[in-house]
Amino acid sequence: MSFQNTVNRHTTTHVHDYDLPVYRQALEKDIYAGIVTSLSFFNDSILLAGHGPYLRVYNVQTGKLLDSKSILPANRIHRIVFAPGSSSITEQGMEHRQLAVFGSKYLTLLSITASENEATIEIETSYGPFKDWIMDAQWMNGTMQMTLVYGHNDVEVFDLKSNQVVYRVQCNVKCILYSARIFGSTPESLVVASGTVFNEVHLWKPYNRGDQGDAPVYRKLTGHEGVIFGMRFNEDASQIVSVSDDRTIRVWPLKEEEKAPLVLFGHTARVWDCQFVDEYLVSISEDATCRVWKNTLIAPADEDDTGDCIACWEGHASKNVWSCAINPEHKIVATGGQDSGIRLWSLLSIKDNKIDSEDDLVAFPLPAERRASKDNIRNFVMIKNRWIVAATLDGYLLKCDGTVTPPQWTEIQHDVSYKNYAIMKNSECGSVVVVGNIFGDLVFLSPTDAFKPFKIAAHKQKLFEIFIEQSSDENVLYVISNGYNDSVLFHRLDLSTSVPTVKTLFNIEMPAERTTVLSLAYSEKENILICGSRESALLIYRLPCHTTVAQGTIQTLKPTLQLRKSHGKQAITSVLIKASRDVEDTQQDEEEEEEEQGKQLLFWTAGRDGCYVQYRLNMLNNSQELQEKETQLGIANQGDTVFTGHDLILEKLYRNKVTKGTLEGSMLLDGQLLLMGFFRKNFFVYNENKNFSMVTINCGGGHRRWGFSTKDAKLNKSAFAFIRKEVLYAYFRDTSSVTDGFKESILQSNYHGREVRALRFLPSSLCQDALLFATGGEDTILRIQQYTPHTTSKFHTHVSIRKHTTVIKNIDCSQGMSTLLFTSGGLEEFRCWKVEASPSSSNNGLVHLNCLEVATCPTLSVDIESRIMDTTAFAIAPNKGLHIIGAVYSDAMIRFWLFNEVTRKFCLVADGTWHAKCILQITHVKVGDKVYFLTSATDGRIAVWDIFDDLYAAVQTQDQLEAEPTKAAFRLSEPVFYYSAHMSGVNALEAVPYQDQQHVLVLTGGEDNAVSAALLQVTDTHVIPVGQPFILPDAHASSVTGIKYMDQSVFTTSTDQRLNKWKVNTVSDNSSSSSSSGGVSLSMTDAAYMDVPDPSALDAIGFNGQVHVAITGVGLQSIKYTASQ
Repeated sequence: MSFQNTVNRHTTTHVHDYDLPVYRQALEKDIYAGIVTSLSFFNDSILLAGHGPYLRVYNVQTGKLLDSKSILPANRIHRIVFAPGSSSITEQGMEHRQLAVFGSKYLTLLSITASENEATIEIETSYGPFKDWIMDAQWMNGTMQMTLVYGHNDVEVFDLKSNQVVYRVQCNVKCILYSARIFGSTPESLVVASGTVFNEVHLWKPYNRGDQGDAPVYRKLTGHEGVIFGMRFNEDASQIVSVSDDRTIRVWPLKEEEKAPLVLFGHTARVWDCQFVDEYLVSISEDATCRVWKNTLIAPADEDDTGDCIACWEGHASKNVWSCAINPEHKIVATGGQDSGIRLWSLLSIKDNKIDSEDDLVAFPLPAERRASKDNIRNFVMIKNRWIVAATLDGYLLKCDGTVTPPQWTEIQHDVSYKNYAIMKNSECGSVVVVGNIFGDLVFLSPTDAFKPFKIAAHKQKLFEIFIEQSSDENVLYVISNGYNDSVLFHRLDLSTSVPTVKTLFNIEMPAERTTVLSLAYSEKENILICGSRESALLIYRLPCHTTVAQGTIQTLKPTLQLRKSHGKQAITSVLIKASRDVEDTQQDEEEEEEEQGKQLLFWTAGRDGCYVQYRLNMLNNSQELQEKETQLGIANQGDTVFTGHDLILEKLYRNKVTKGTLEGSMLLDGQLLLMGFFRKNFFVYNENKNFSMVTINCGGGHRRWGFSTKDAKLNKSAFAFIRKEVLYAYFRDTSSVTDGFKESILQSNYHGREVRALRFLPSSLCQDALLFATGGEDTILRIQQYTPHTTSKFHTHVSIRKHTTVIKNIDCSQGMSTLLFTSGGLEEFRCWKVEASPSSSNNGLVHLNCLEVATCPTLSVDIESRIMDTTAFAIAPNKGLHIIGAVYSDAMIRFWLFNEVTRKFCLVADGTWHAKCILQITHVKVGDKVYFLTSATDGRIAVWDIFDDLYAAVQTQDQLEAEPTKAAFRLSEPVFYYSAHMSGVNALEAVPYQDQQHVLVLTGGEDNAVSAALLQVTDTHVIPVGQPFILPDAHASSVTGIKYMDQSVFTTSTDQRLNKWKVNTVSDNSSSSSSSGGVSLSMTDAAYMDVPDPSALDAIGFNGQVHVAITGVGLQSIKYTASQ
């Protein structure tokens, strides 16, 4: 069924025919995350940031936002220019400076007064629009005049007082510029560098006119193979640096014309800017890195100087570092990215963070008598960043203080059983070193000579690995020894007496499959032992209390749970258990609940595949009885994320690859996860919380004995030791006395680094006191954020998960037994996640949130290029955990999937095609006891489907569906109703019950800039239109990309960056309107310009008496207003 006649589009009412009401609820802009287009230091500690139209003032030392103001509405701040000599100190001791900011064709004059704790931005005058796009601006000395370079290679000198152009000149090369830079502040010294579309840098003087009245180019710098994106002069204009589309940086000597430019390669994408800093160059690029290079035109090149960058700072997400600034002391570099983040980097730490030369290392040669017998170090341990205990080939155990130079070794012990082979491990507290030999003995030593060395016979063959785990009792240590092709033994070492005692408690039995334990962690509180193996197996054991083991007996334990291939085929090199969070705060409140639900353990594993994985282990009961059943086996690479074994449930929470090399260790310090690994010839320490490599040390690669220790997460006092060519080297780092000038490297939190395509507010029932929203896009990352109005960024990111391999186009939420998220997009990827949120006891208002991957939907299309264009989800049987998800595909298919929370499986219920075009949108609306589905496609048609009864009947046979999960129970035939509302694609679709349980309001936005509203009456058997669809042909100036009904209003957004608010009017049947007989109409009540380019998604929610409407694209922005009663 369809409308009998279509609406004449030219008779419908235009947007501008509606007058905005005088009294209206103002739309207040709230959250903003967008491109940081400009940065400039006000002084050594105050940083100005152009963040979209906003100018923000930060204290980099404290990380505090001092002030923020919108300066260029509807434009971005492209550059910040300080007036020379304008700095003064007020009576209150605050610094006052005048400056100008510009973007597009607009310029604003303002002044800033700032101290360490407060700042005030005052707008003095705004100018514009000017005749053309402003490429650069420069103050003229001692005047209120500014020189402006425009996009067509011409210059004007503009008087800010009289608002007049006082000088104008055109360059004789009349072309469009990609960039420009001005040097000088007097007519005589003024030089313009123009970056042309012809891949050349042109230098010309505006006050040197030629015969034709224009200014001639006096020098052309040629060599770039791409357009010029940026240029900078050094302080005396003796050099200029240019960056280009060809990914190179070129430094041109201007006073020595015959000298070749310095050409630097290294960035993997387009370079946007480069600055001179003493003998260094600092560049930023599309590859999301900031790199530091040595300027060998002024600093003599070292013999081993290869022209490679000497520092590469990676901290911004995905794509584009757009802005960069260096503080006047040349100690701090600030970078701003497309991800909305601002990062701080220390120029002082360049030499401390990249160790390439042996000059920075300390060598520890053996004593002369040992070298004379050609002895060398076989193995060693490093204790407390200072002490080194080493075993030599000839069987000597030696001790050395790393802080004393030259190194002086003292002999601890000589035992021939250590000859040629010694395995060593030290306790974290540094009180014990355990050495294993080729005969299977364990030798216990005290580096501080607290007890005499003693030996026990533990294994029958040589020791393969030794592990030492701390206890809550400072006098007790747990030692786990792994014999070669032998058992793994669990010992308890008691140091409380003058003669320590060792009791062997358990024989940790390995599975039948080949398993060599390479890493482990032990939770004494939960009596859980987690082992990682060379074969990528993860083993979990429940240990009984040590007091239950009879004297003189060794209890054999089987693994409760085994997970193979957790890191593919690569070894698990580290297991790290996280201490229980908020144990003290929540202990009393959750005591009863804990008894029922059991306990949880969070832990990470790191592997030689360059990945780390976070798991959560749920213990269903706390009985100490041993399990006699078989070990439960799981295989990680089969796509499962939850593994069950007797009373344990292991959930895989998160997996991330951080290096192309290997990860070899991990530690948790000050709440930050540090990952150690090797890539090529370098050892590195990676801060996972802040996403950057903290230090790299050239040690020759990973196949060697090494040790690393640090006192804090900033590596202020740390040490790394390794053996290379039979010599022990160590790098001792002490930067505690060196101040970077900032506490935290993240000044402004980041958002997505690329275009965001999906946005969804999570239902308030998930956590009553928190406003949560999920986003996903071209960077393939799913992020869940919390609205935090009291913070600088106004949102906090809880999780950031990269599991999709291509764009995330859709996010939908459904609530059954738990809250589920469904994400989908390119290559038909379709995943299900479980979201858990619980209130926090801390006063910052942040909830505790987990996002667990539950399942992946099977792909059906032969054409792997087909995409899931949109989804809609609801719980058809919430108590049973059954959810229906409607999905529409780019190959014109409509599919309805059933997801079962209990079995964690997708199965196909129905499929079909009707539009015969790429389907763009699907939604559902619940009317009474029935659910109707609506779809829209590139043909401009909207179809209504009444298939709820068929779906409900099919779901009753869920066991049959799951037996054949890709076979549909029934096929779709014809929609119950359809109509046409747009001339081309319908990009946005919303359907809501209207007035009563017999009417549905359908709202659409199209590629044709139009917005439409249609009222449908639904009965048990029919869908009947009420009047004609109301169409606004020019609702926006560009294609409509999002629509949402909320608070009795309709919100639409478009690529014209407008957010429009519309009121829905009911049109009576006797209306004289020629465009309607009954039905509804729309009238605009409010509009706002949004500062987010390419808006792709729109959502709205009510929270704490306010309506929040958010749009996202290249960034995120929200508005809020008080909800209607």
